Amino acid sequence: MSREAEPHMSEEAAVTALLREHHLEGCEAALGAYIARQRWGGAQGRIIESTTIVDAAVISAGTPLLLHTLTAVRFTDTRTMRYALPLGVRPAGDPIAERVPEFVIPWPEAPRPITLYDAVGDSEYIEWLLDSIRSGRTLPTTSGTLRFSCPDPAALDTGSLSSVRHLRVEQSNTSLEVGDAIFLKHLRRVEPGPSQELEMSDALEAAGFSHLAPLLGRTVWDPGDAAPSPLVLVQRFLHNSTEGWALALTSLRDLYSNAESVGHADPVERRAMVDDQDAAFLAESMRLGKVVAEMHLALASGAPGTDMAPEPMTEESLNTWANAMTGELDQLLARDEPSLDQLRDARAGVVARFDQIRGLSPSGLLTRIHGDLHLGQLLRVDTGWVILDFEGEPDRTPAERRELSTPLRDVAAMLRSFDYAASAAIVERAPPESPEAAMLSGYGEAWADANRDAFWSAYLETIGSGWVLPAPGPSLVLRRAFEVQKAVYEIGYELGHRPAWVQIPLRFLLRGINQ
Repeated sequence: MSREAEPHMSEEAAVTALLREHHLEGCEAALGAYIARQRWGGAQGRIIESTTIVDAAVISAGTPLLLHTLTAVRFTDTRTMRYALPLGVRPAGDPIAERVPEFVIPWPEAPRPITLYDAVGDSEYIEWLLDSIRSGRTLPTTSGTLRFSCPDPAALDTGSLSSVRHLRVEQSNTSLEVGDAIFLKHLRRVEPGPSQELEMSDALEAAGFSHLAPLLGRTVWDPGDAAPSPLVLVQRFLHNSTEGWALALTSLRDLYSNAESVGHADPVERRAMVDDQDAAFLAESMRLGKVVAEMHLALASGAPGTDMAPEPMTEESLNTWANAMTGELDQLLARDEPSLDQLRDARAGVVARFDQIRGLSPSGLLTRIHGDLHLGQLLRVDTGWVILDFEGEPDRTPAERRELSTPLRDVAAMLRSFDYAASAAIVERAPPESPEAAMLSGYGEAWADANRDAFWSAYLETIGSGWVLPAPGPSLVLRRAFEVQKAVYEIGYELGHRPAWVQIPLRFLLRGINQ
C-alpha cells in the first residue's frame, strides 16, 4: 500500500492499514526494544517512551514478506529519532533465525507464530536493494518516495550474492560485503535536512580529491517537502585493504611484545625502540597527514554561494567554540558518575585550556570538515589511504555536523586516535591497574607521540601557511583545545557504550591538564 494506492488516506491511516493487512499491528514495542539494543540506535542510557512506524511500503508480499519502514522512537528526554528498519516476516521456525540470530526481532505477543526480523540480515532484501539501485527504481511509500540511482549500472556487478557478509564493527550503520565487488552501507538514522555524507562525498569528488571509495549507487528517502535522506550507499569493494586501526594495533602488538622482553626503560630508550621498530607505521602516519591535508584543501575550495563555501574565522567563532567546549564539559560532569570525580576536581584546569582560545587573533578559514576522523575511518589500499564515512560524530545533531569549523578539529581527532590505539592495545594485553600495564604505557606514549609528530609534520607541510590555518602559534593552541574537547566527548561516549574504556580518554585528559 502506498500513497498512489490510497490517495485520500492519511499517512497515519495508511501505515495502520498496511500493518493490519499483514498482521503486524502492535509490533512497534518489539521494534523499539530491538533498536534500543543496537549500537546504531544510539539509545544507550535513554528510556523509550513510545515507538511508531511513520512510513512504510511493501517490497515483496510473498514469502518472505519484506517491508520498508521508517520507525520513530520517542525517548523520555523528549528527543525523537527515526530509523530505517526494513522488516522481514517468515514462518515460525524458518532457518533464517539460526543463520542470522542477531537480526531476529523477538515479538512474543504476535497474533500468529512468525519469525519477525530486521531484513538487512536477509540476502533476498539485499538482492532487491541492489537490483532496485541498478534499475533506477522508484517506490512510493505512505509518506514519501524511495528513489534508487546508479550512474553506471554495468559497474554494479555484485558477483555472488551467496557471499553476503555482515561486518561486525561498531558504527552508526550496518555494513556488508557482497560478493567480491560491493561494499554496501545501510544507514540507520534518518535525519532531517541535507545529508552530510552525500554533500561531502559529492563535493570532494567534484574537487578532484581521489582518496575516496567510488560511489556506485544510492537509495534515498524523499519526503517531498524536505531534502532527501540517504538510506543506502553502495561503493566498490576495495581489495587488499586494511583498516588503519588494525594496522596500528599490529604495530603496537609488536612493540609491546618487544617491550615485555626489555622491561622498564627511560623515555629516550623507549622512543629509540619506537623509531627502530616502527619505521613502517611512522611512514604511514606521514602519508595520512598528507592525505588529510589534501582533503582539507579540497574542502576549502568550496564554491561561493553554496553550503560548502568557506568563511573567514572570526572572534565570534573562537568565543562560540570556547563556550561550547565548557558547556559540554559541564554537561558531562552533571552526570552521577563516581568515575568523573577526578575530572570534577580538575575542571578549572580543563576550562583554562578552553579559555586560551578566546584571546587568539582570528585567522584562517572555516570549512566543512569530516567531523569524525579516526584510524577506523581510514583504509590502506595498494595505492594509498582512503577516507570513509562522512556522517560526522553520531551523537551530534545533523545541523552541528554540517557547521563550518576549522580543519584543526579533524586534526585533533586524528591525534587522539593515535593515543586511543596505544591504550587500547594495552587493554587487550594486561589488566588496567597491573604493573605490566603501567610499564607498557610508557612505550605506548612513545609510540603515540612519534606518530602524532609524524602526522602533524606532514599535515603542516602539505596544508601550507597563511591560507587555511591560522598562524603556527594560534594553530597549536586551537588544536590542543580541540584535543581536550574530543577527550571530553570520548568520556561521555564510553560511559554510554563501553564503560570499561572510560579510563582511556580520562587518563589522557588528566595527564594533559597536569603537565
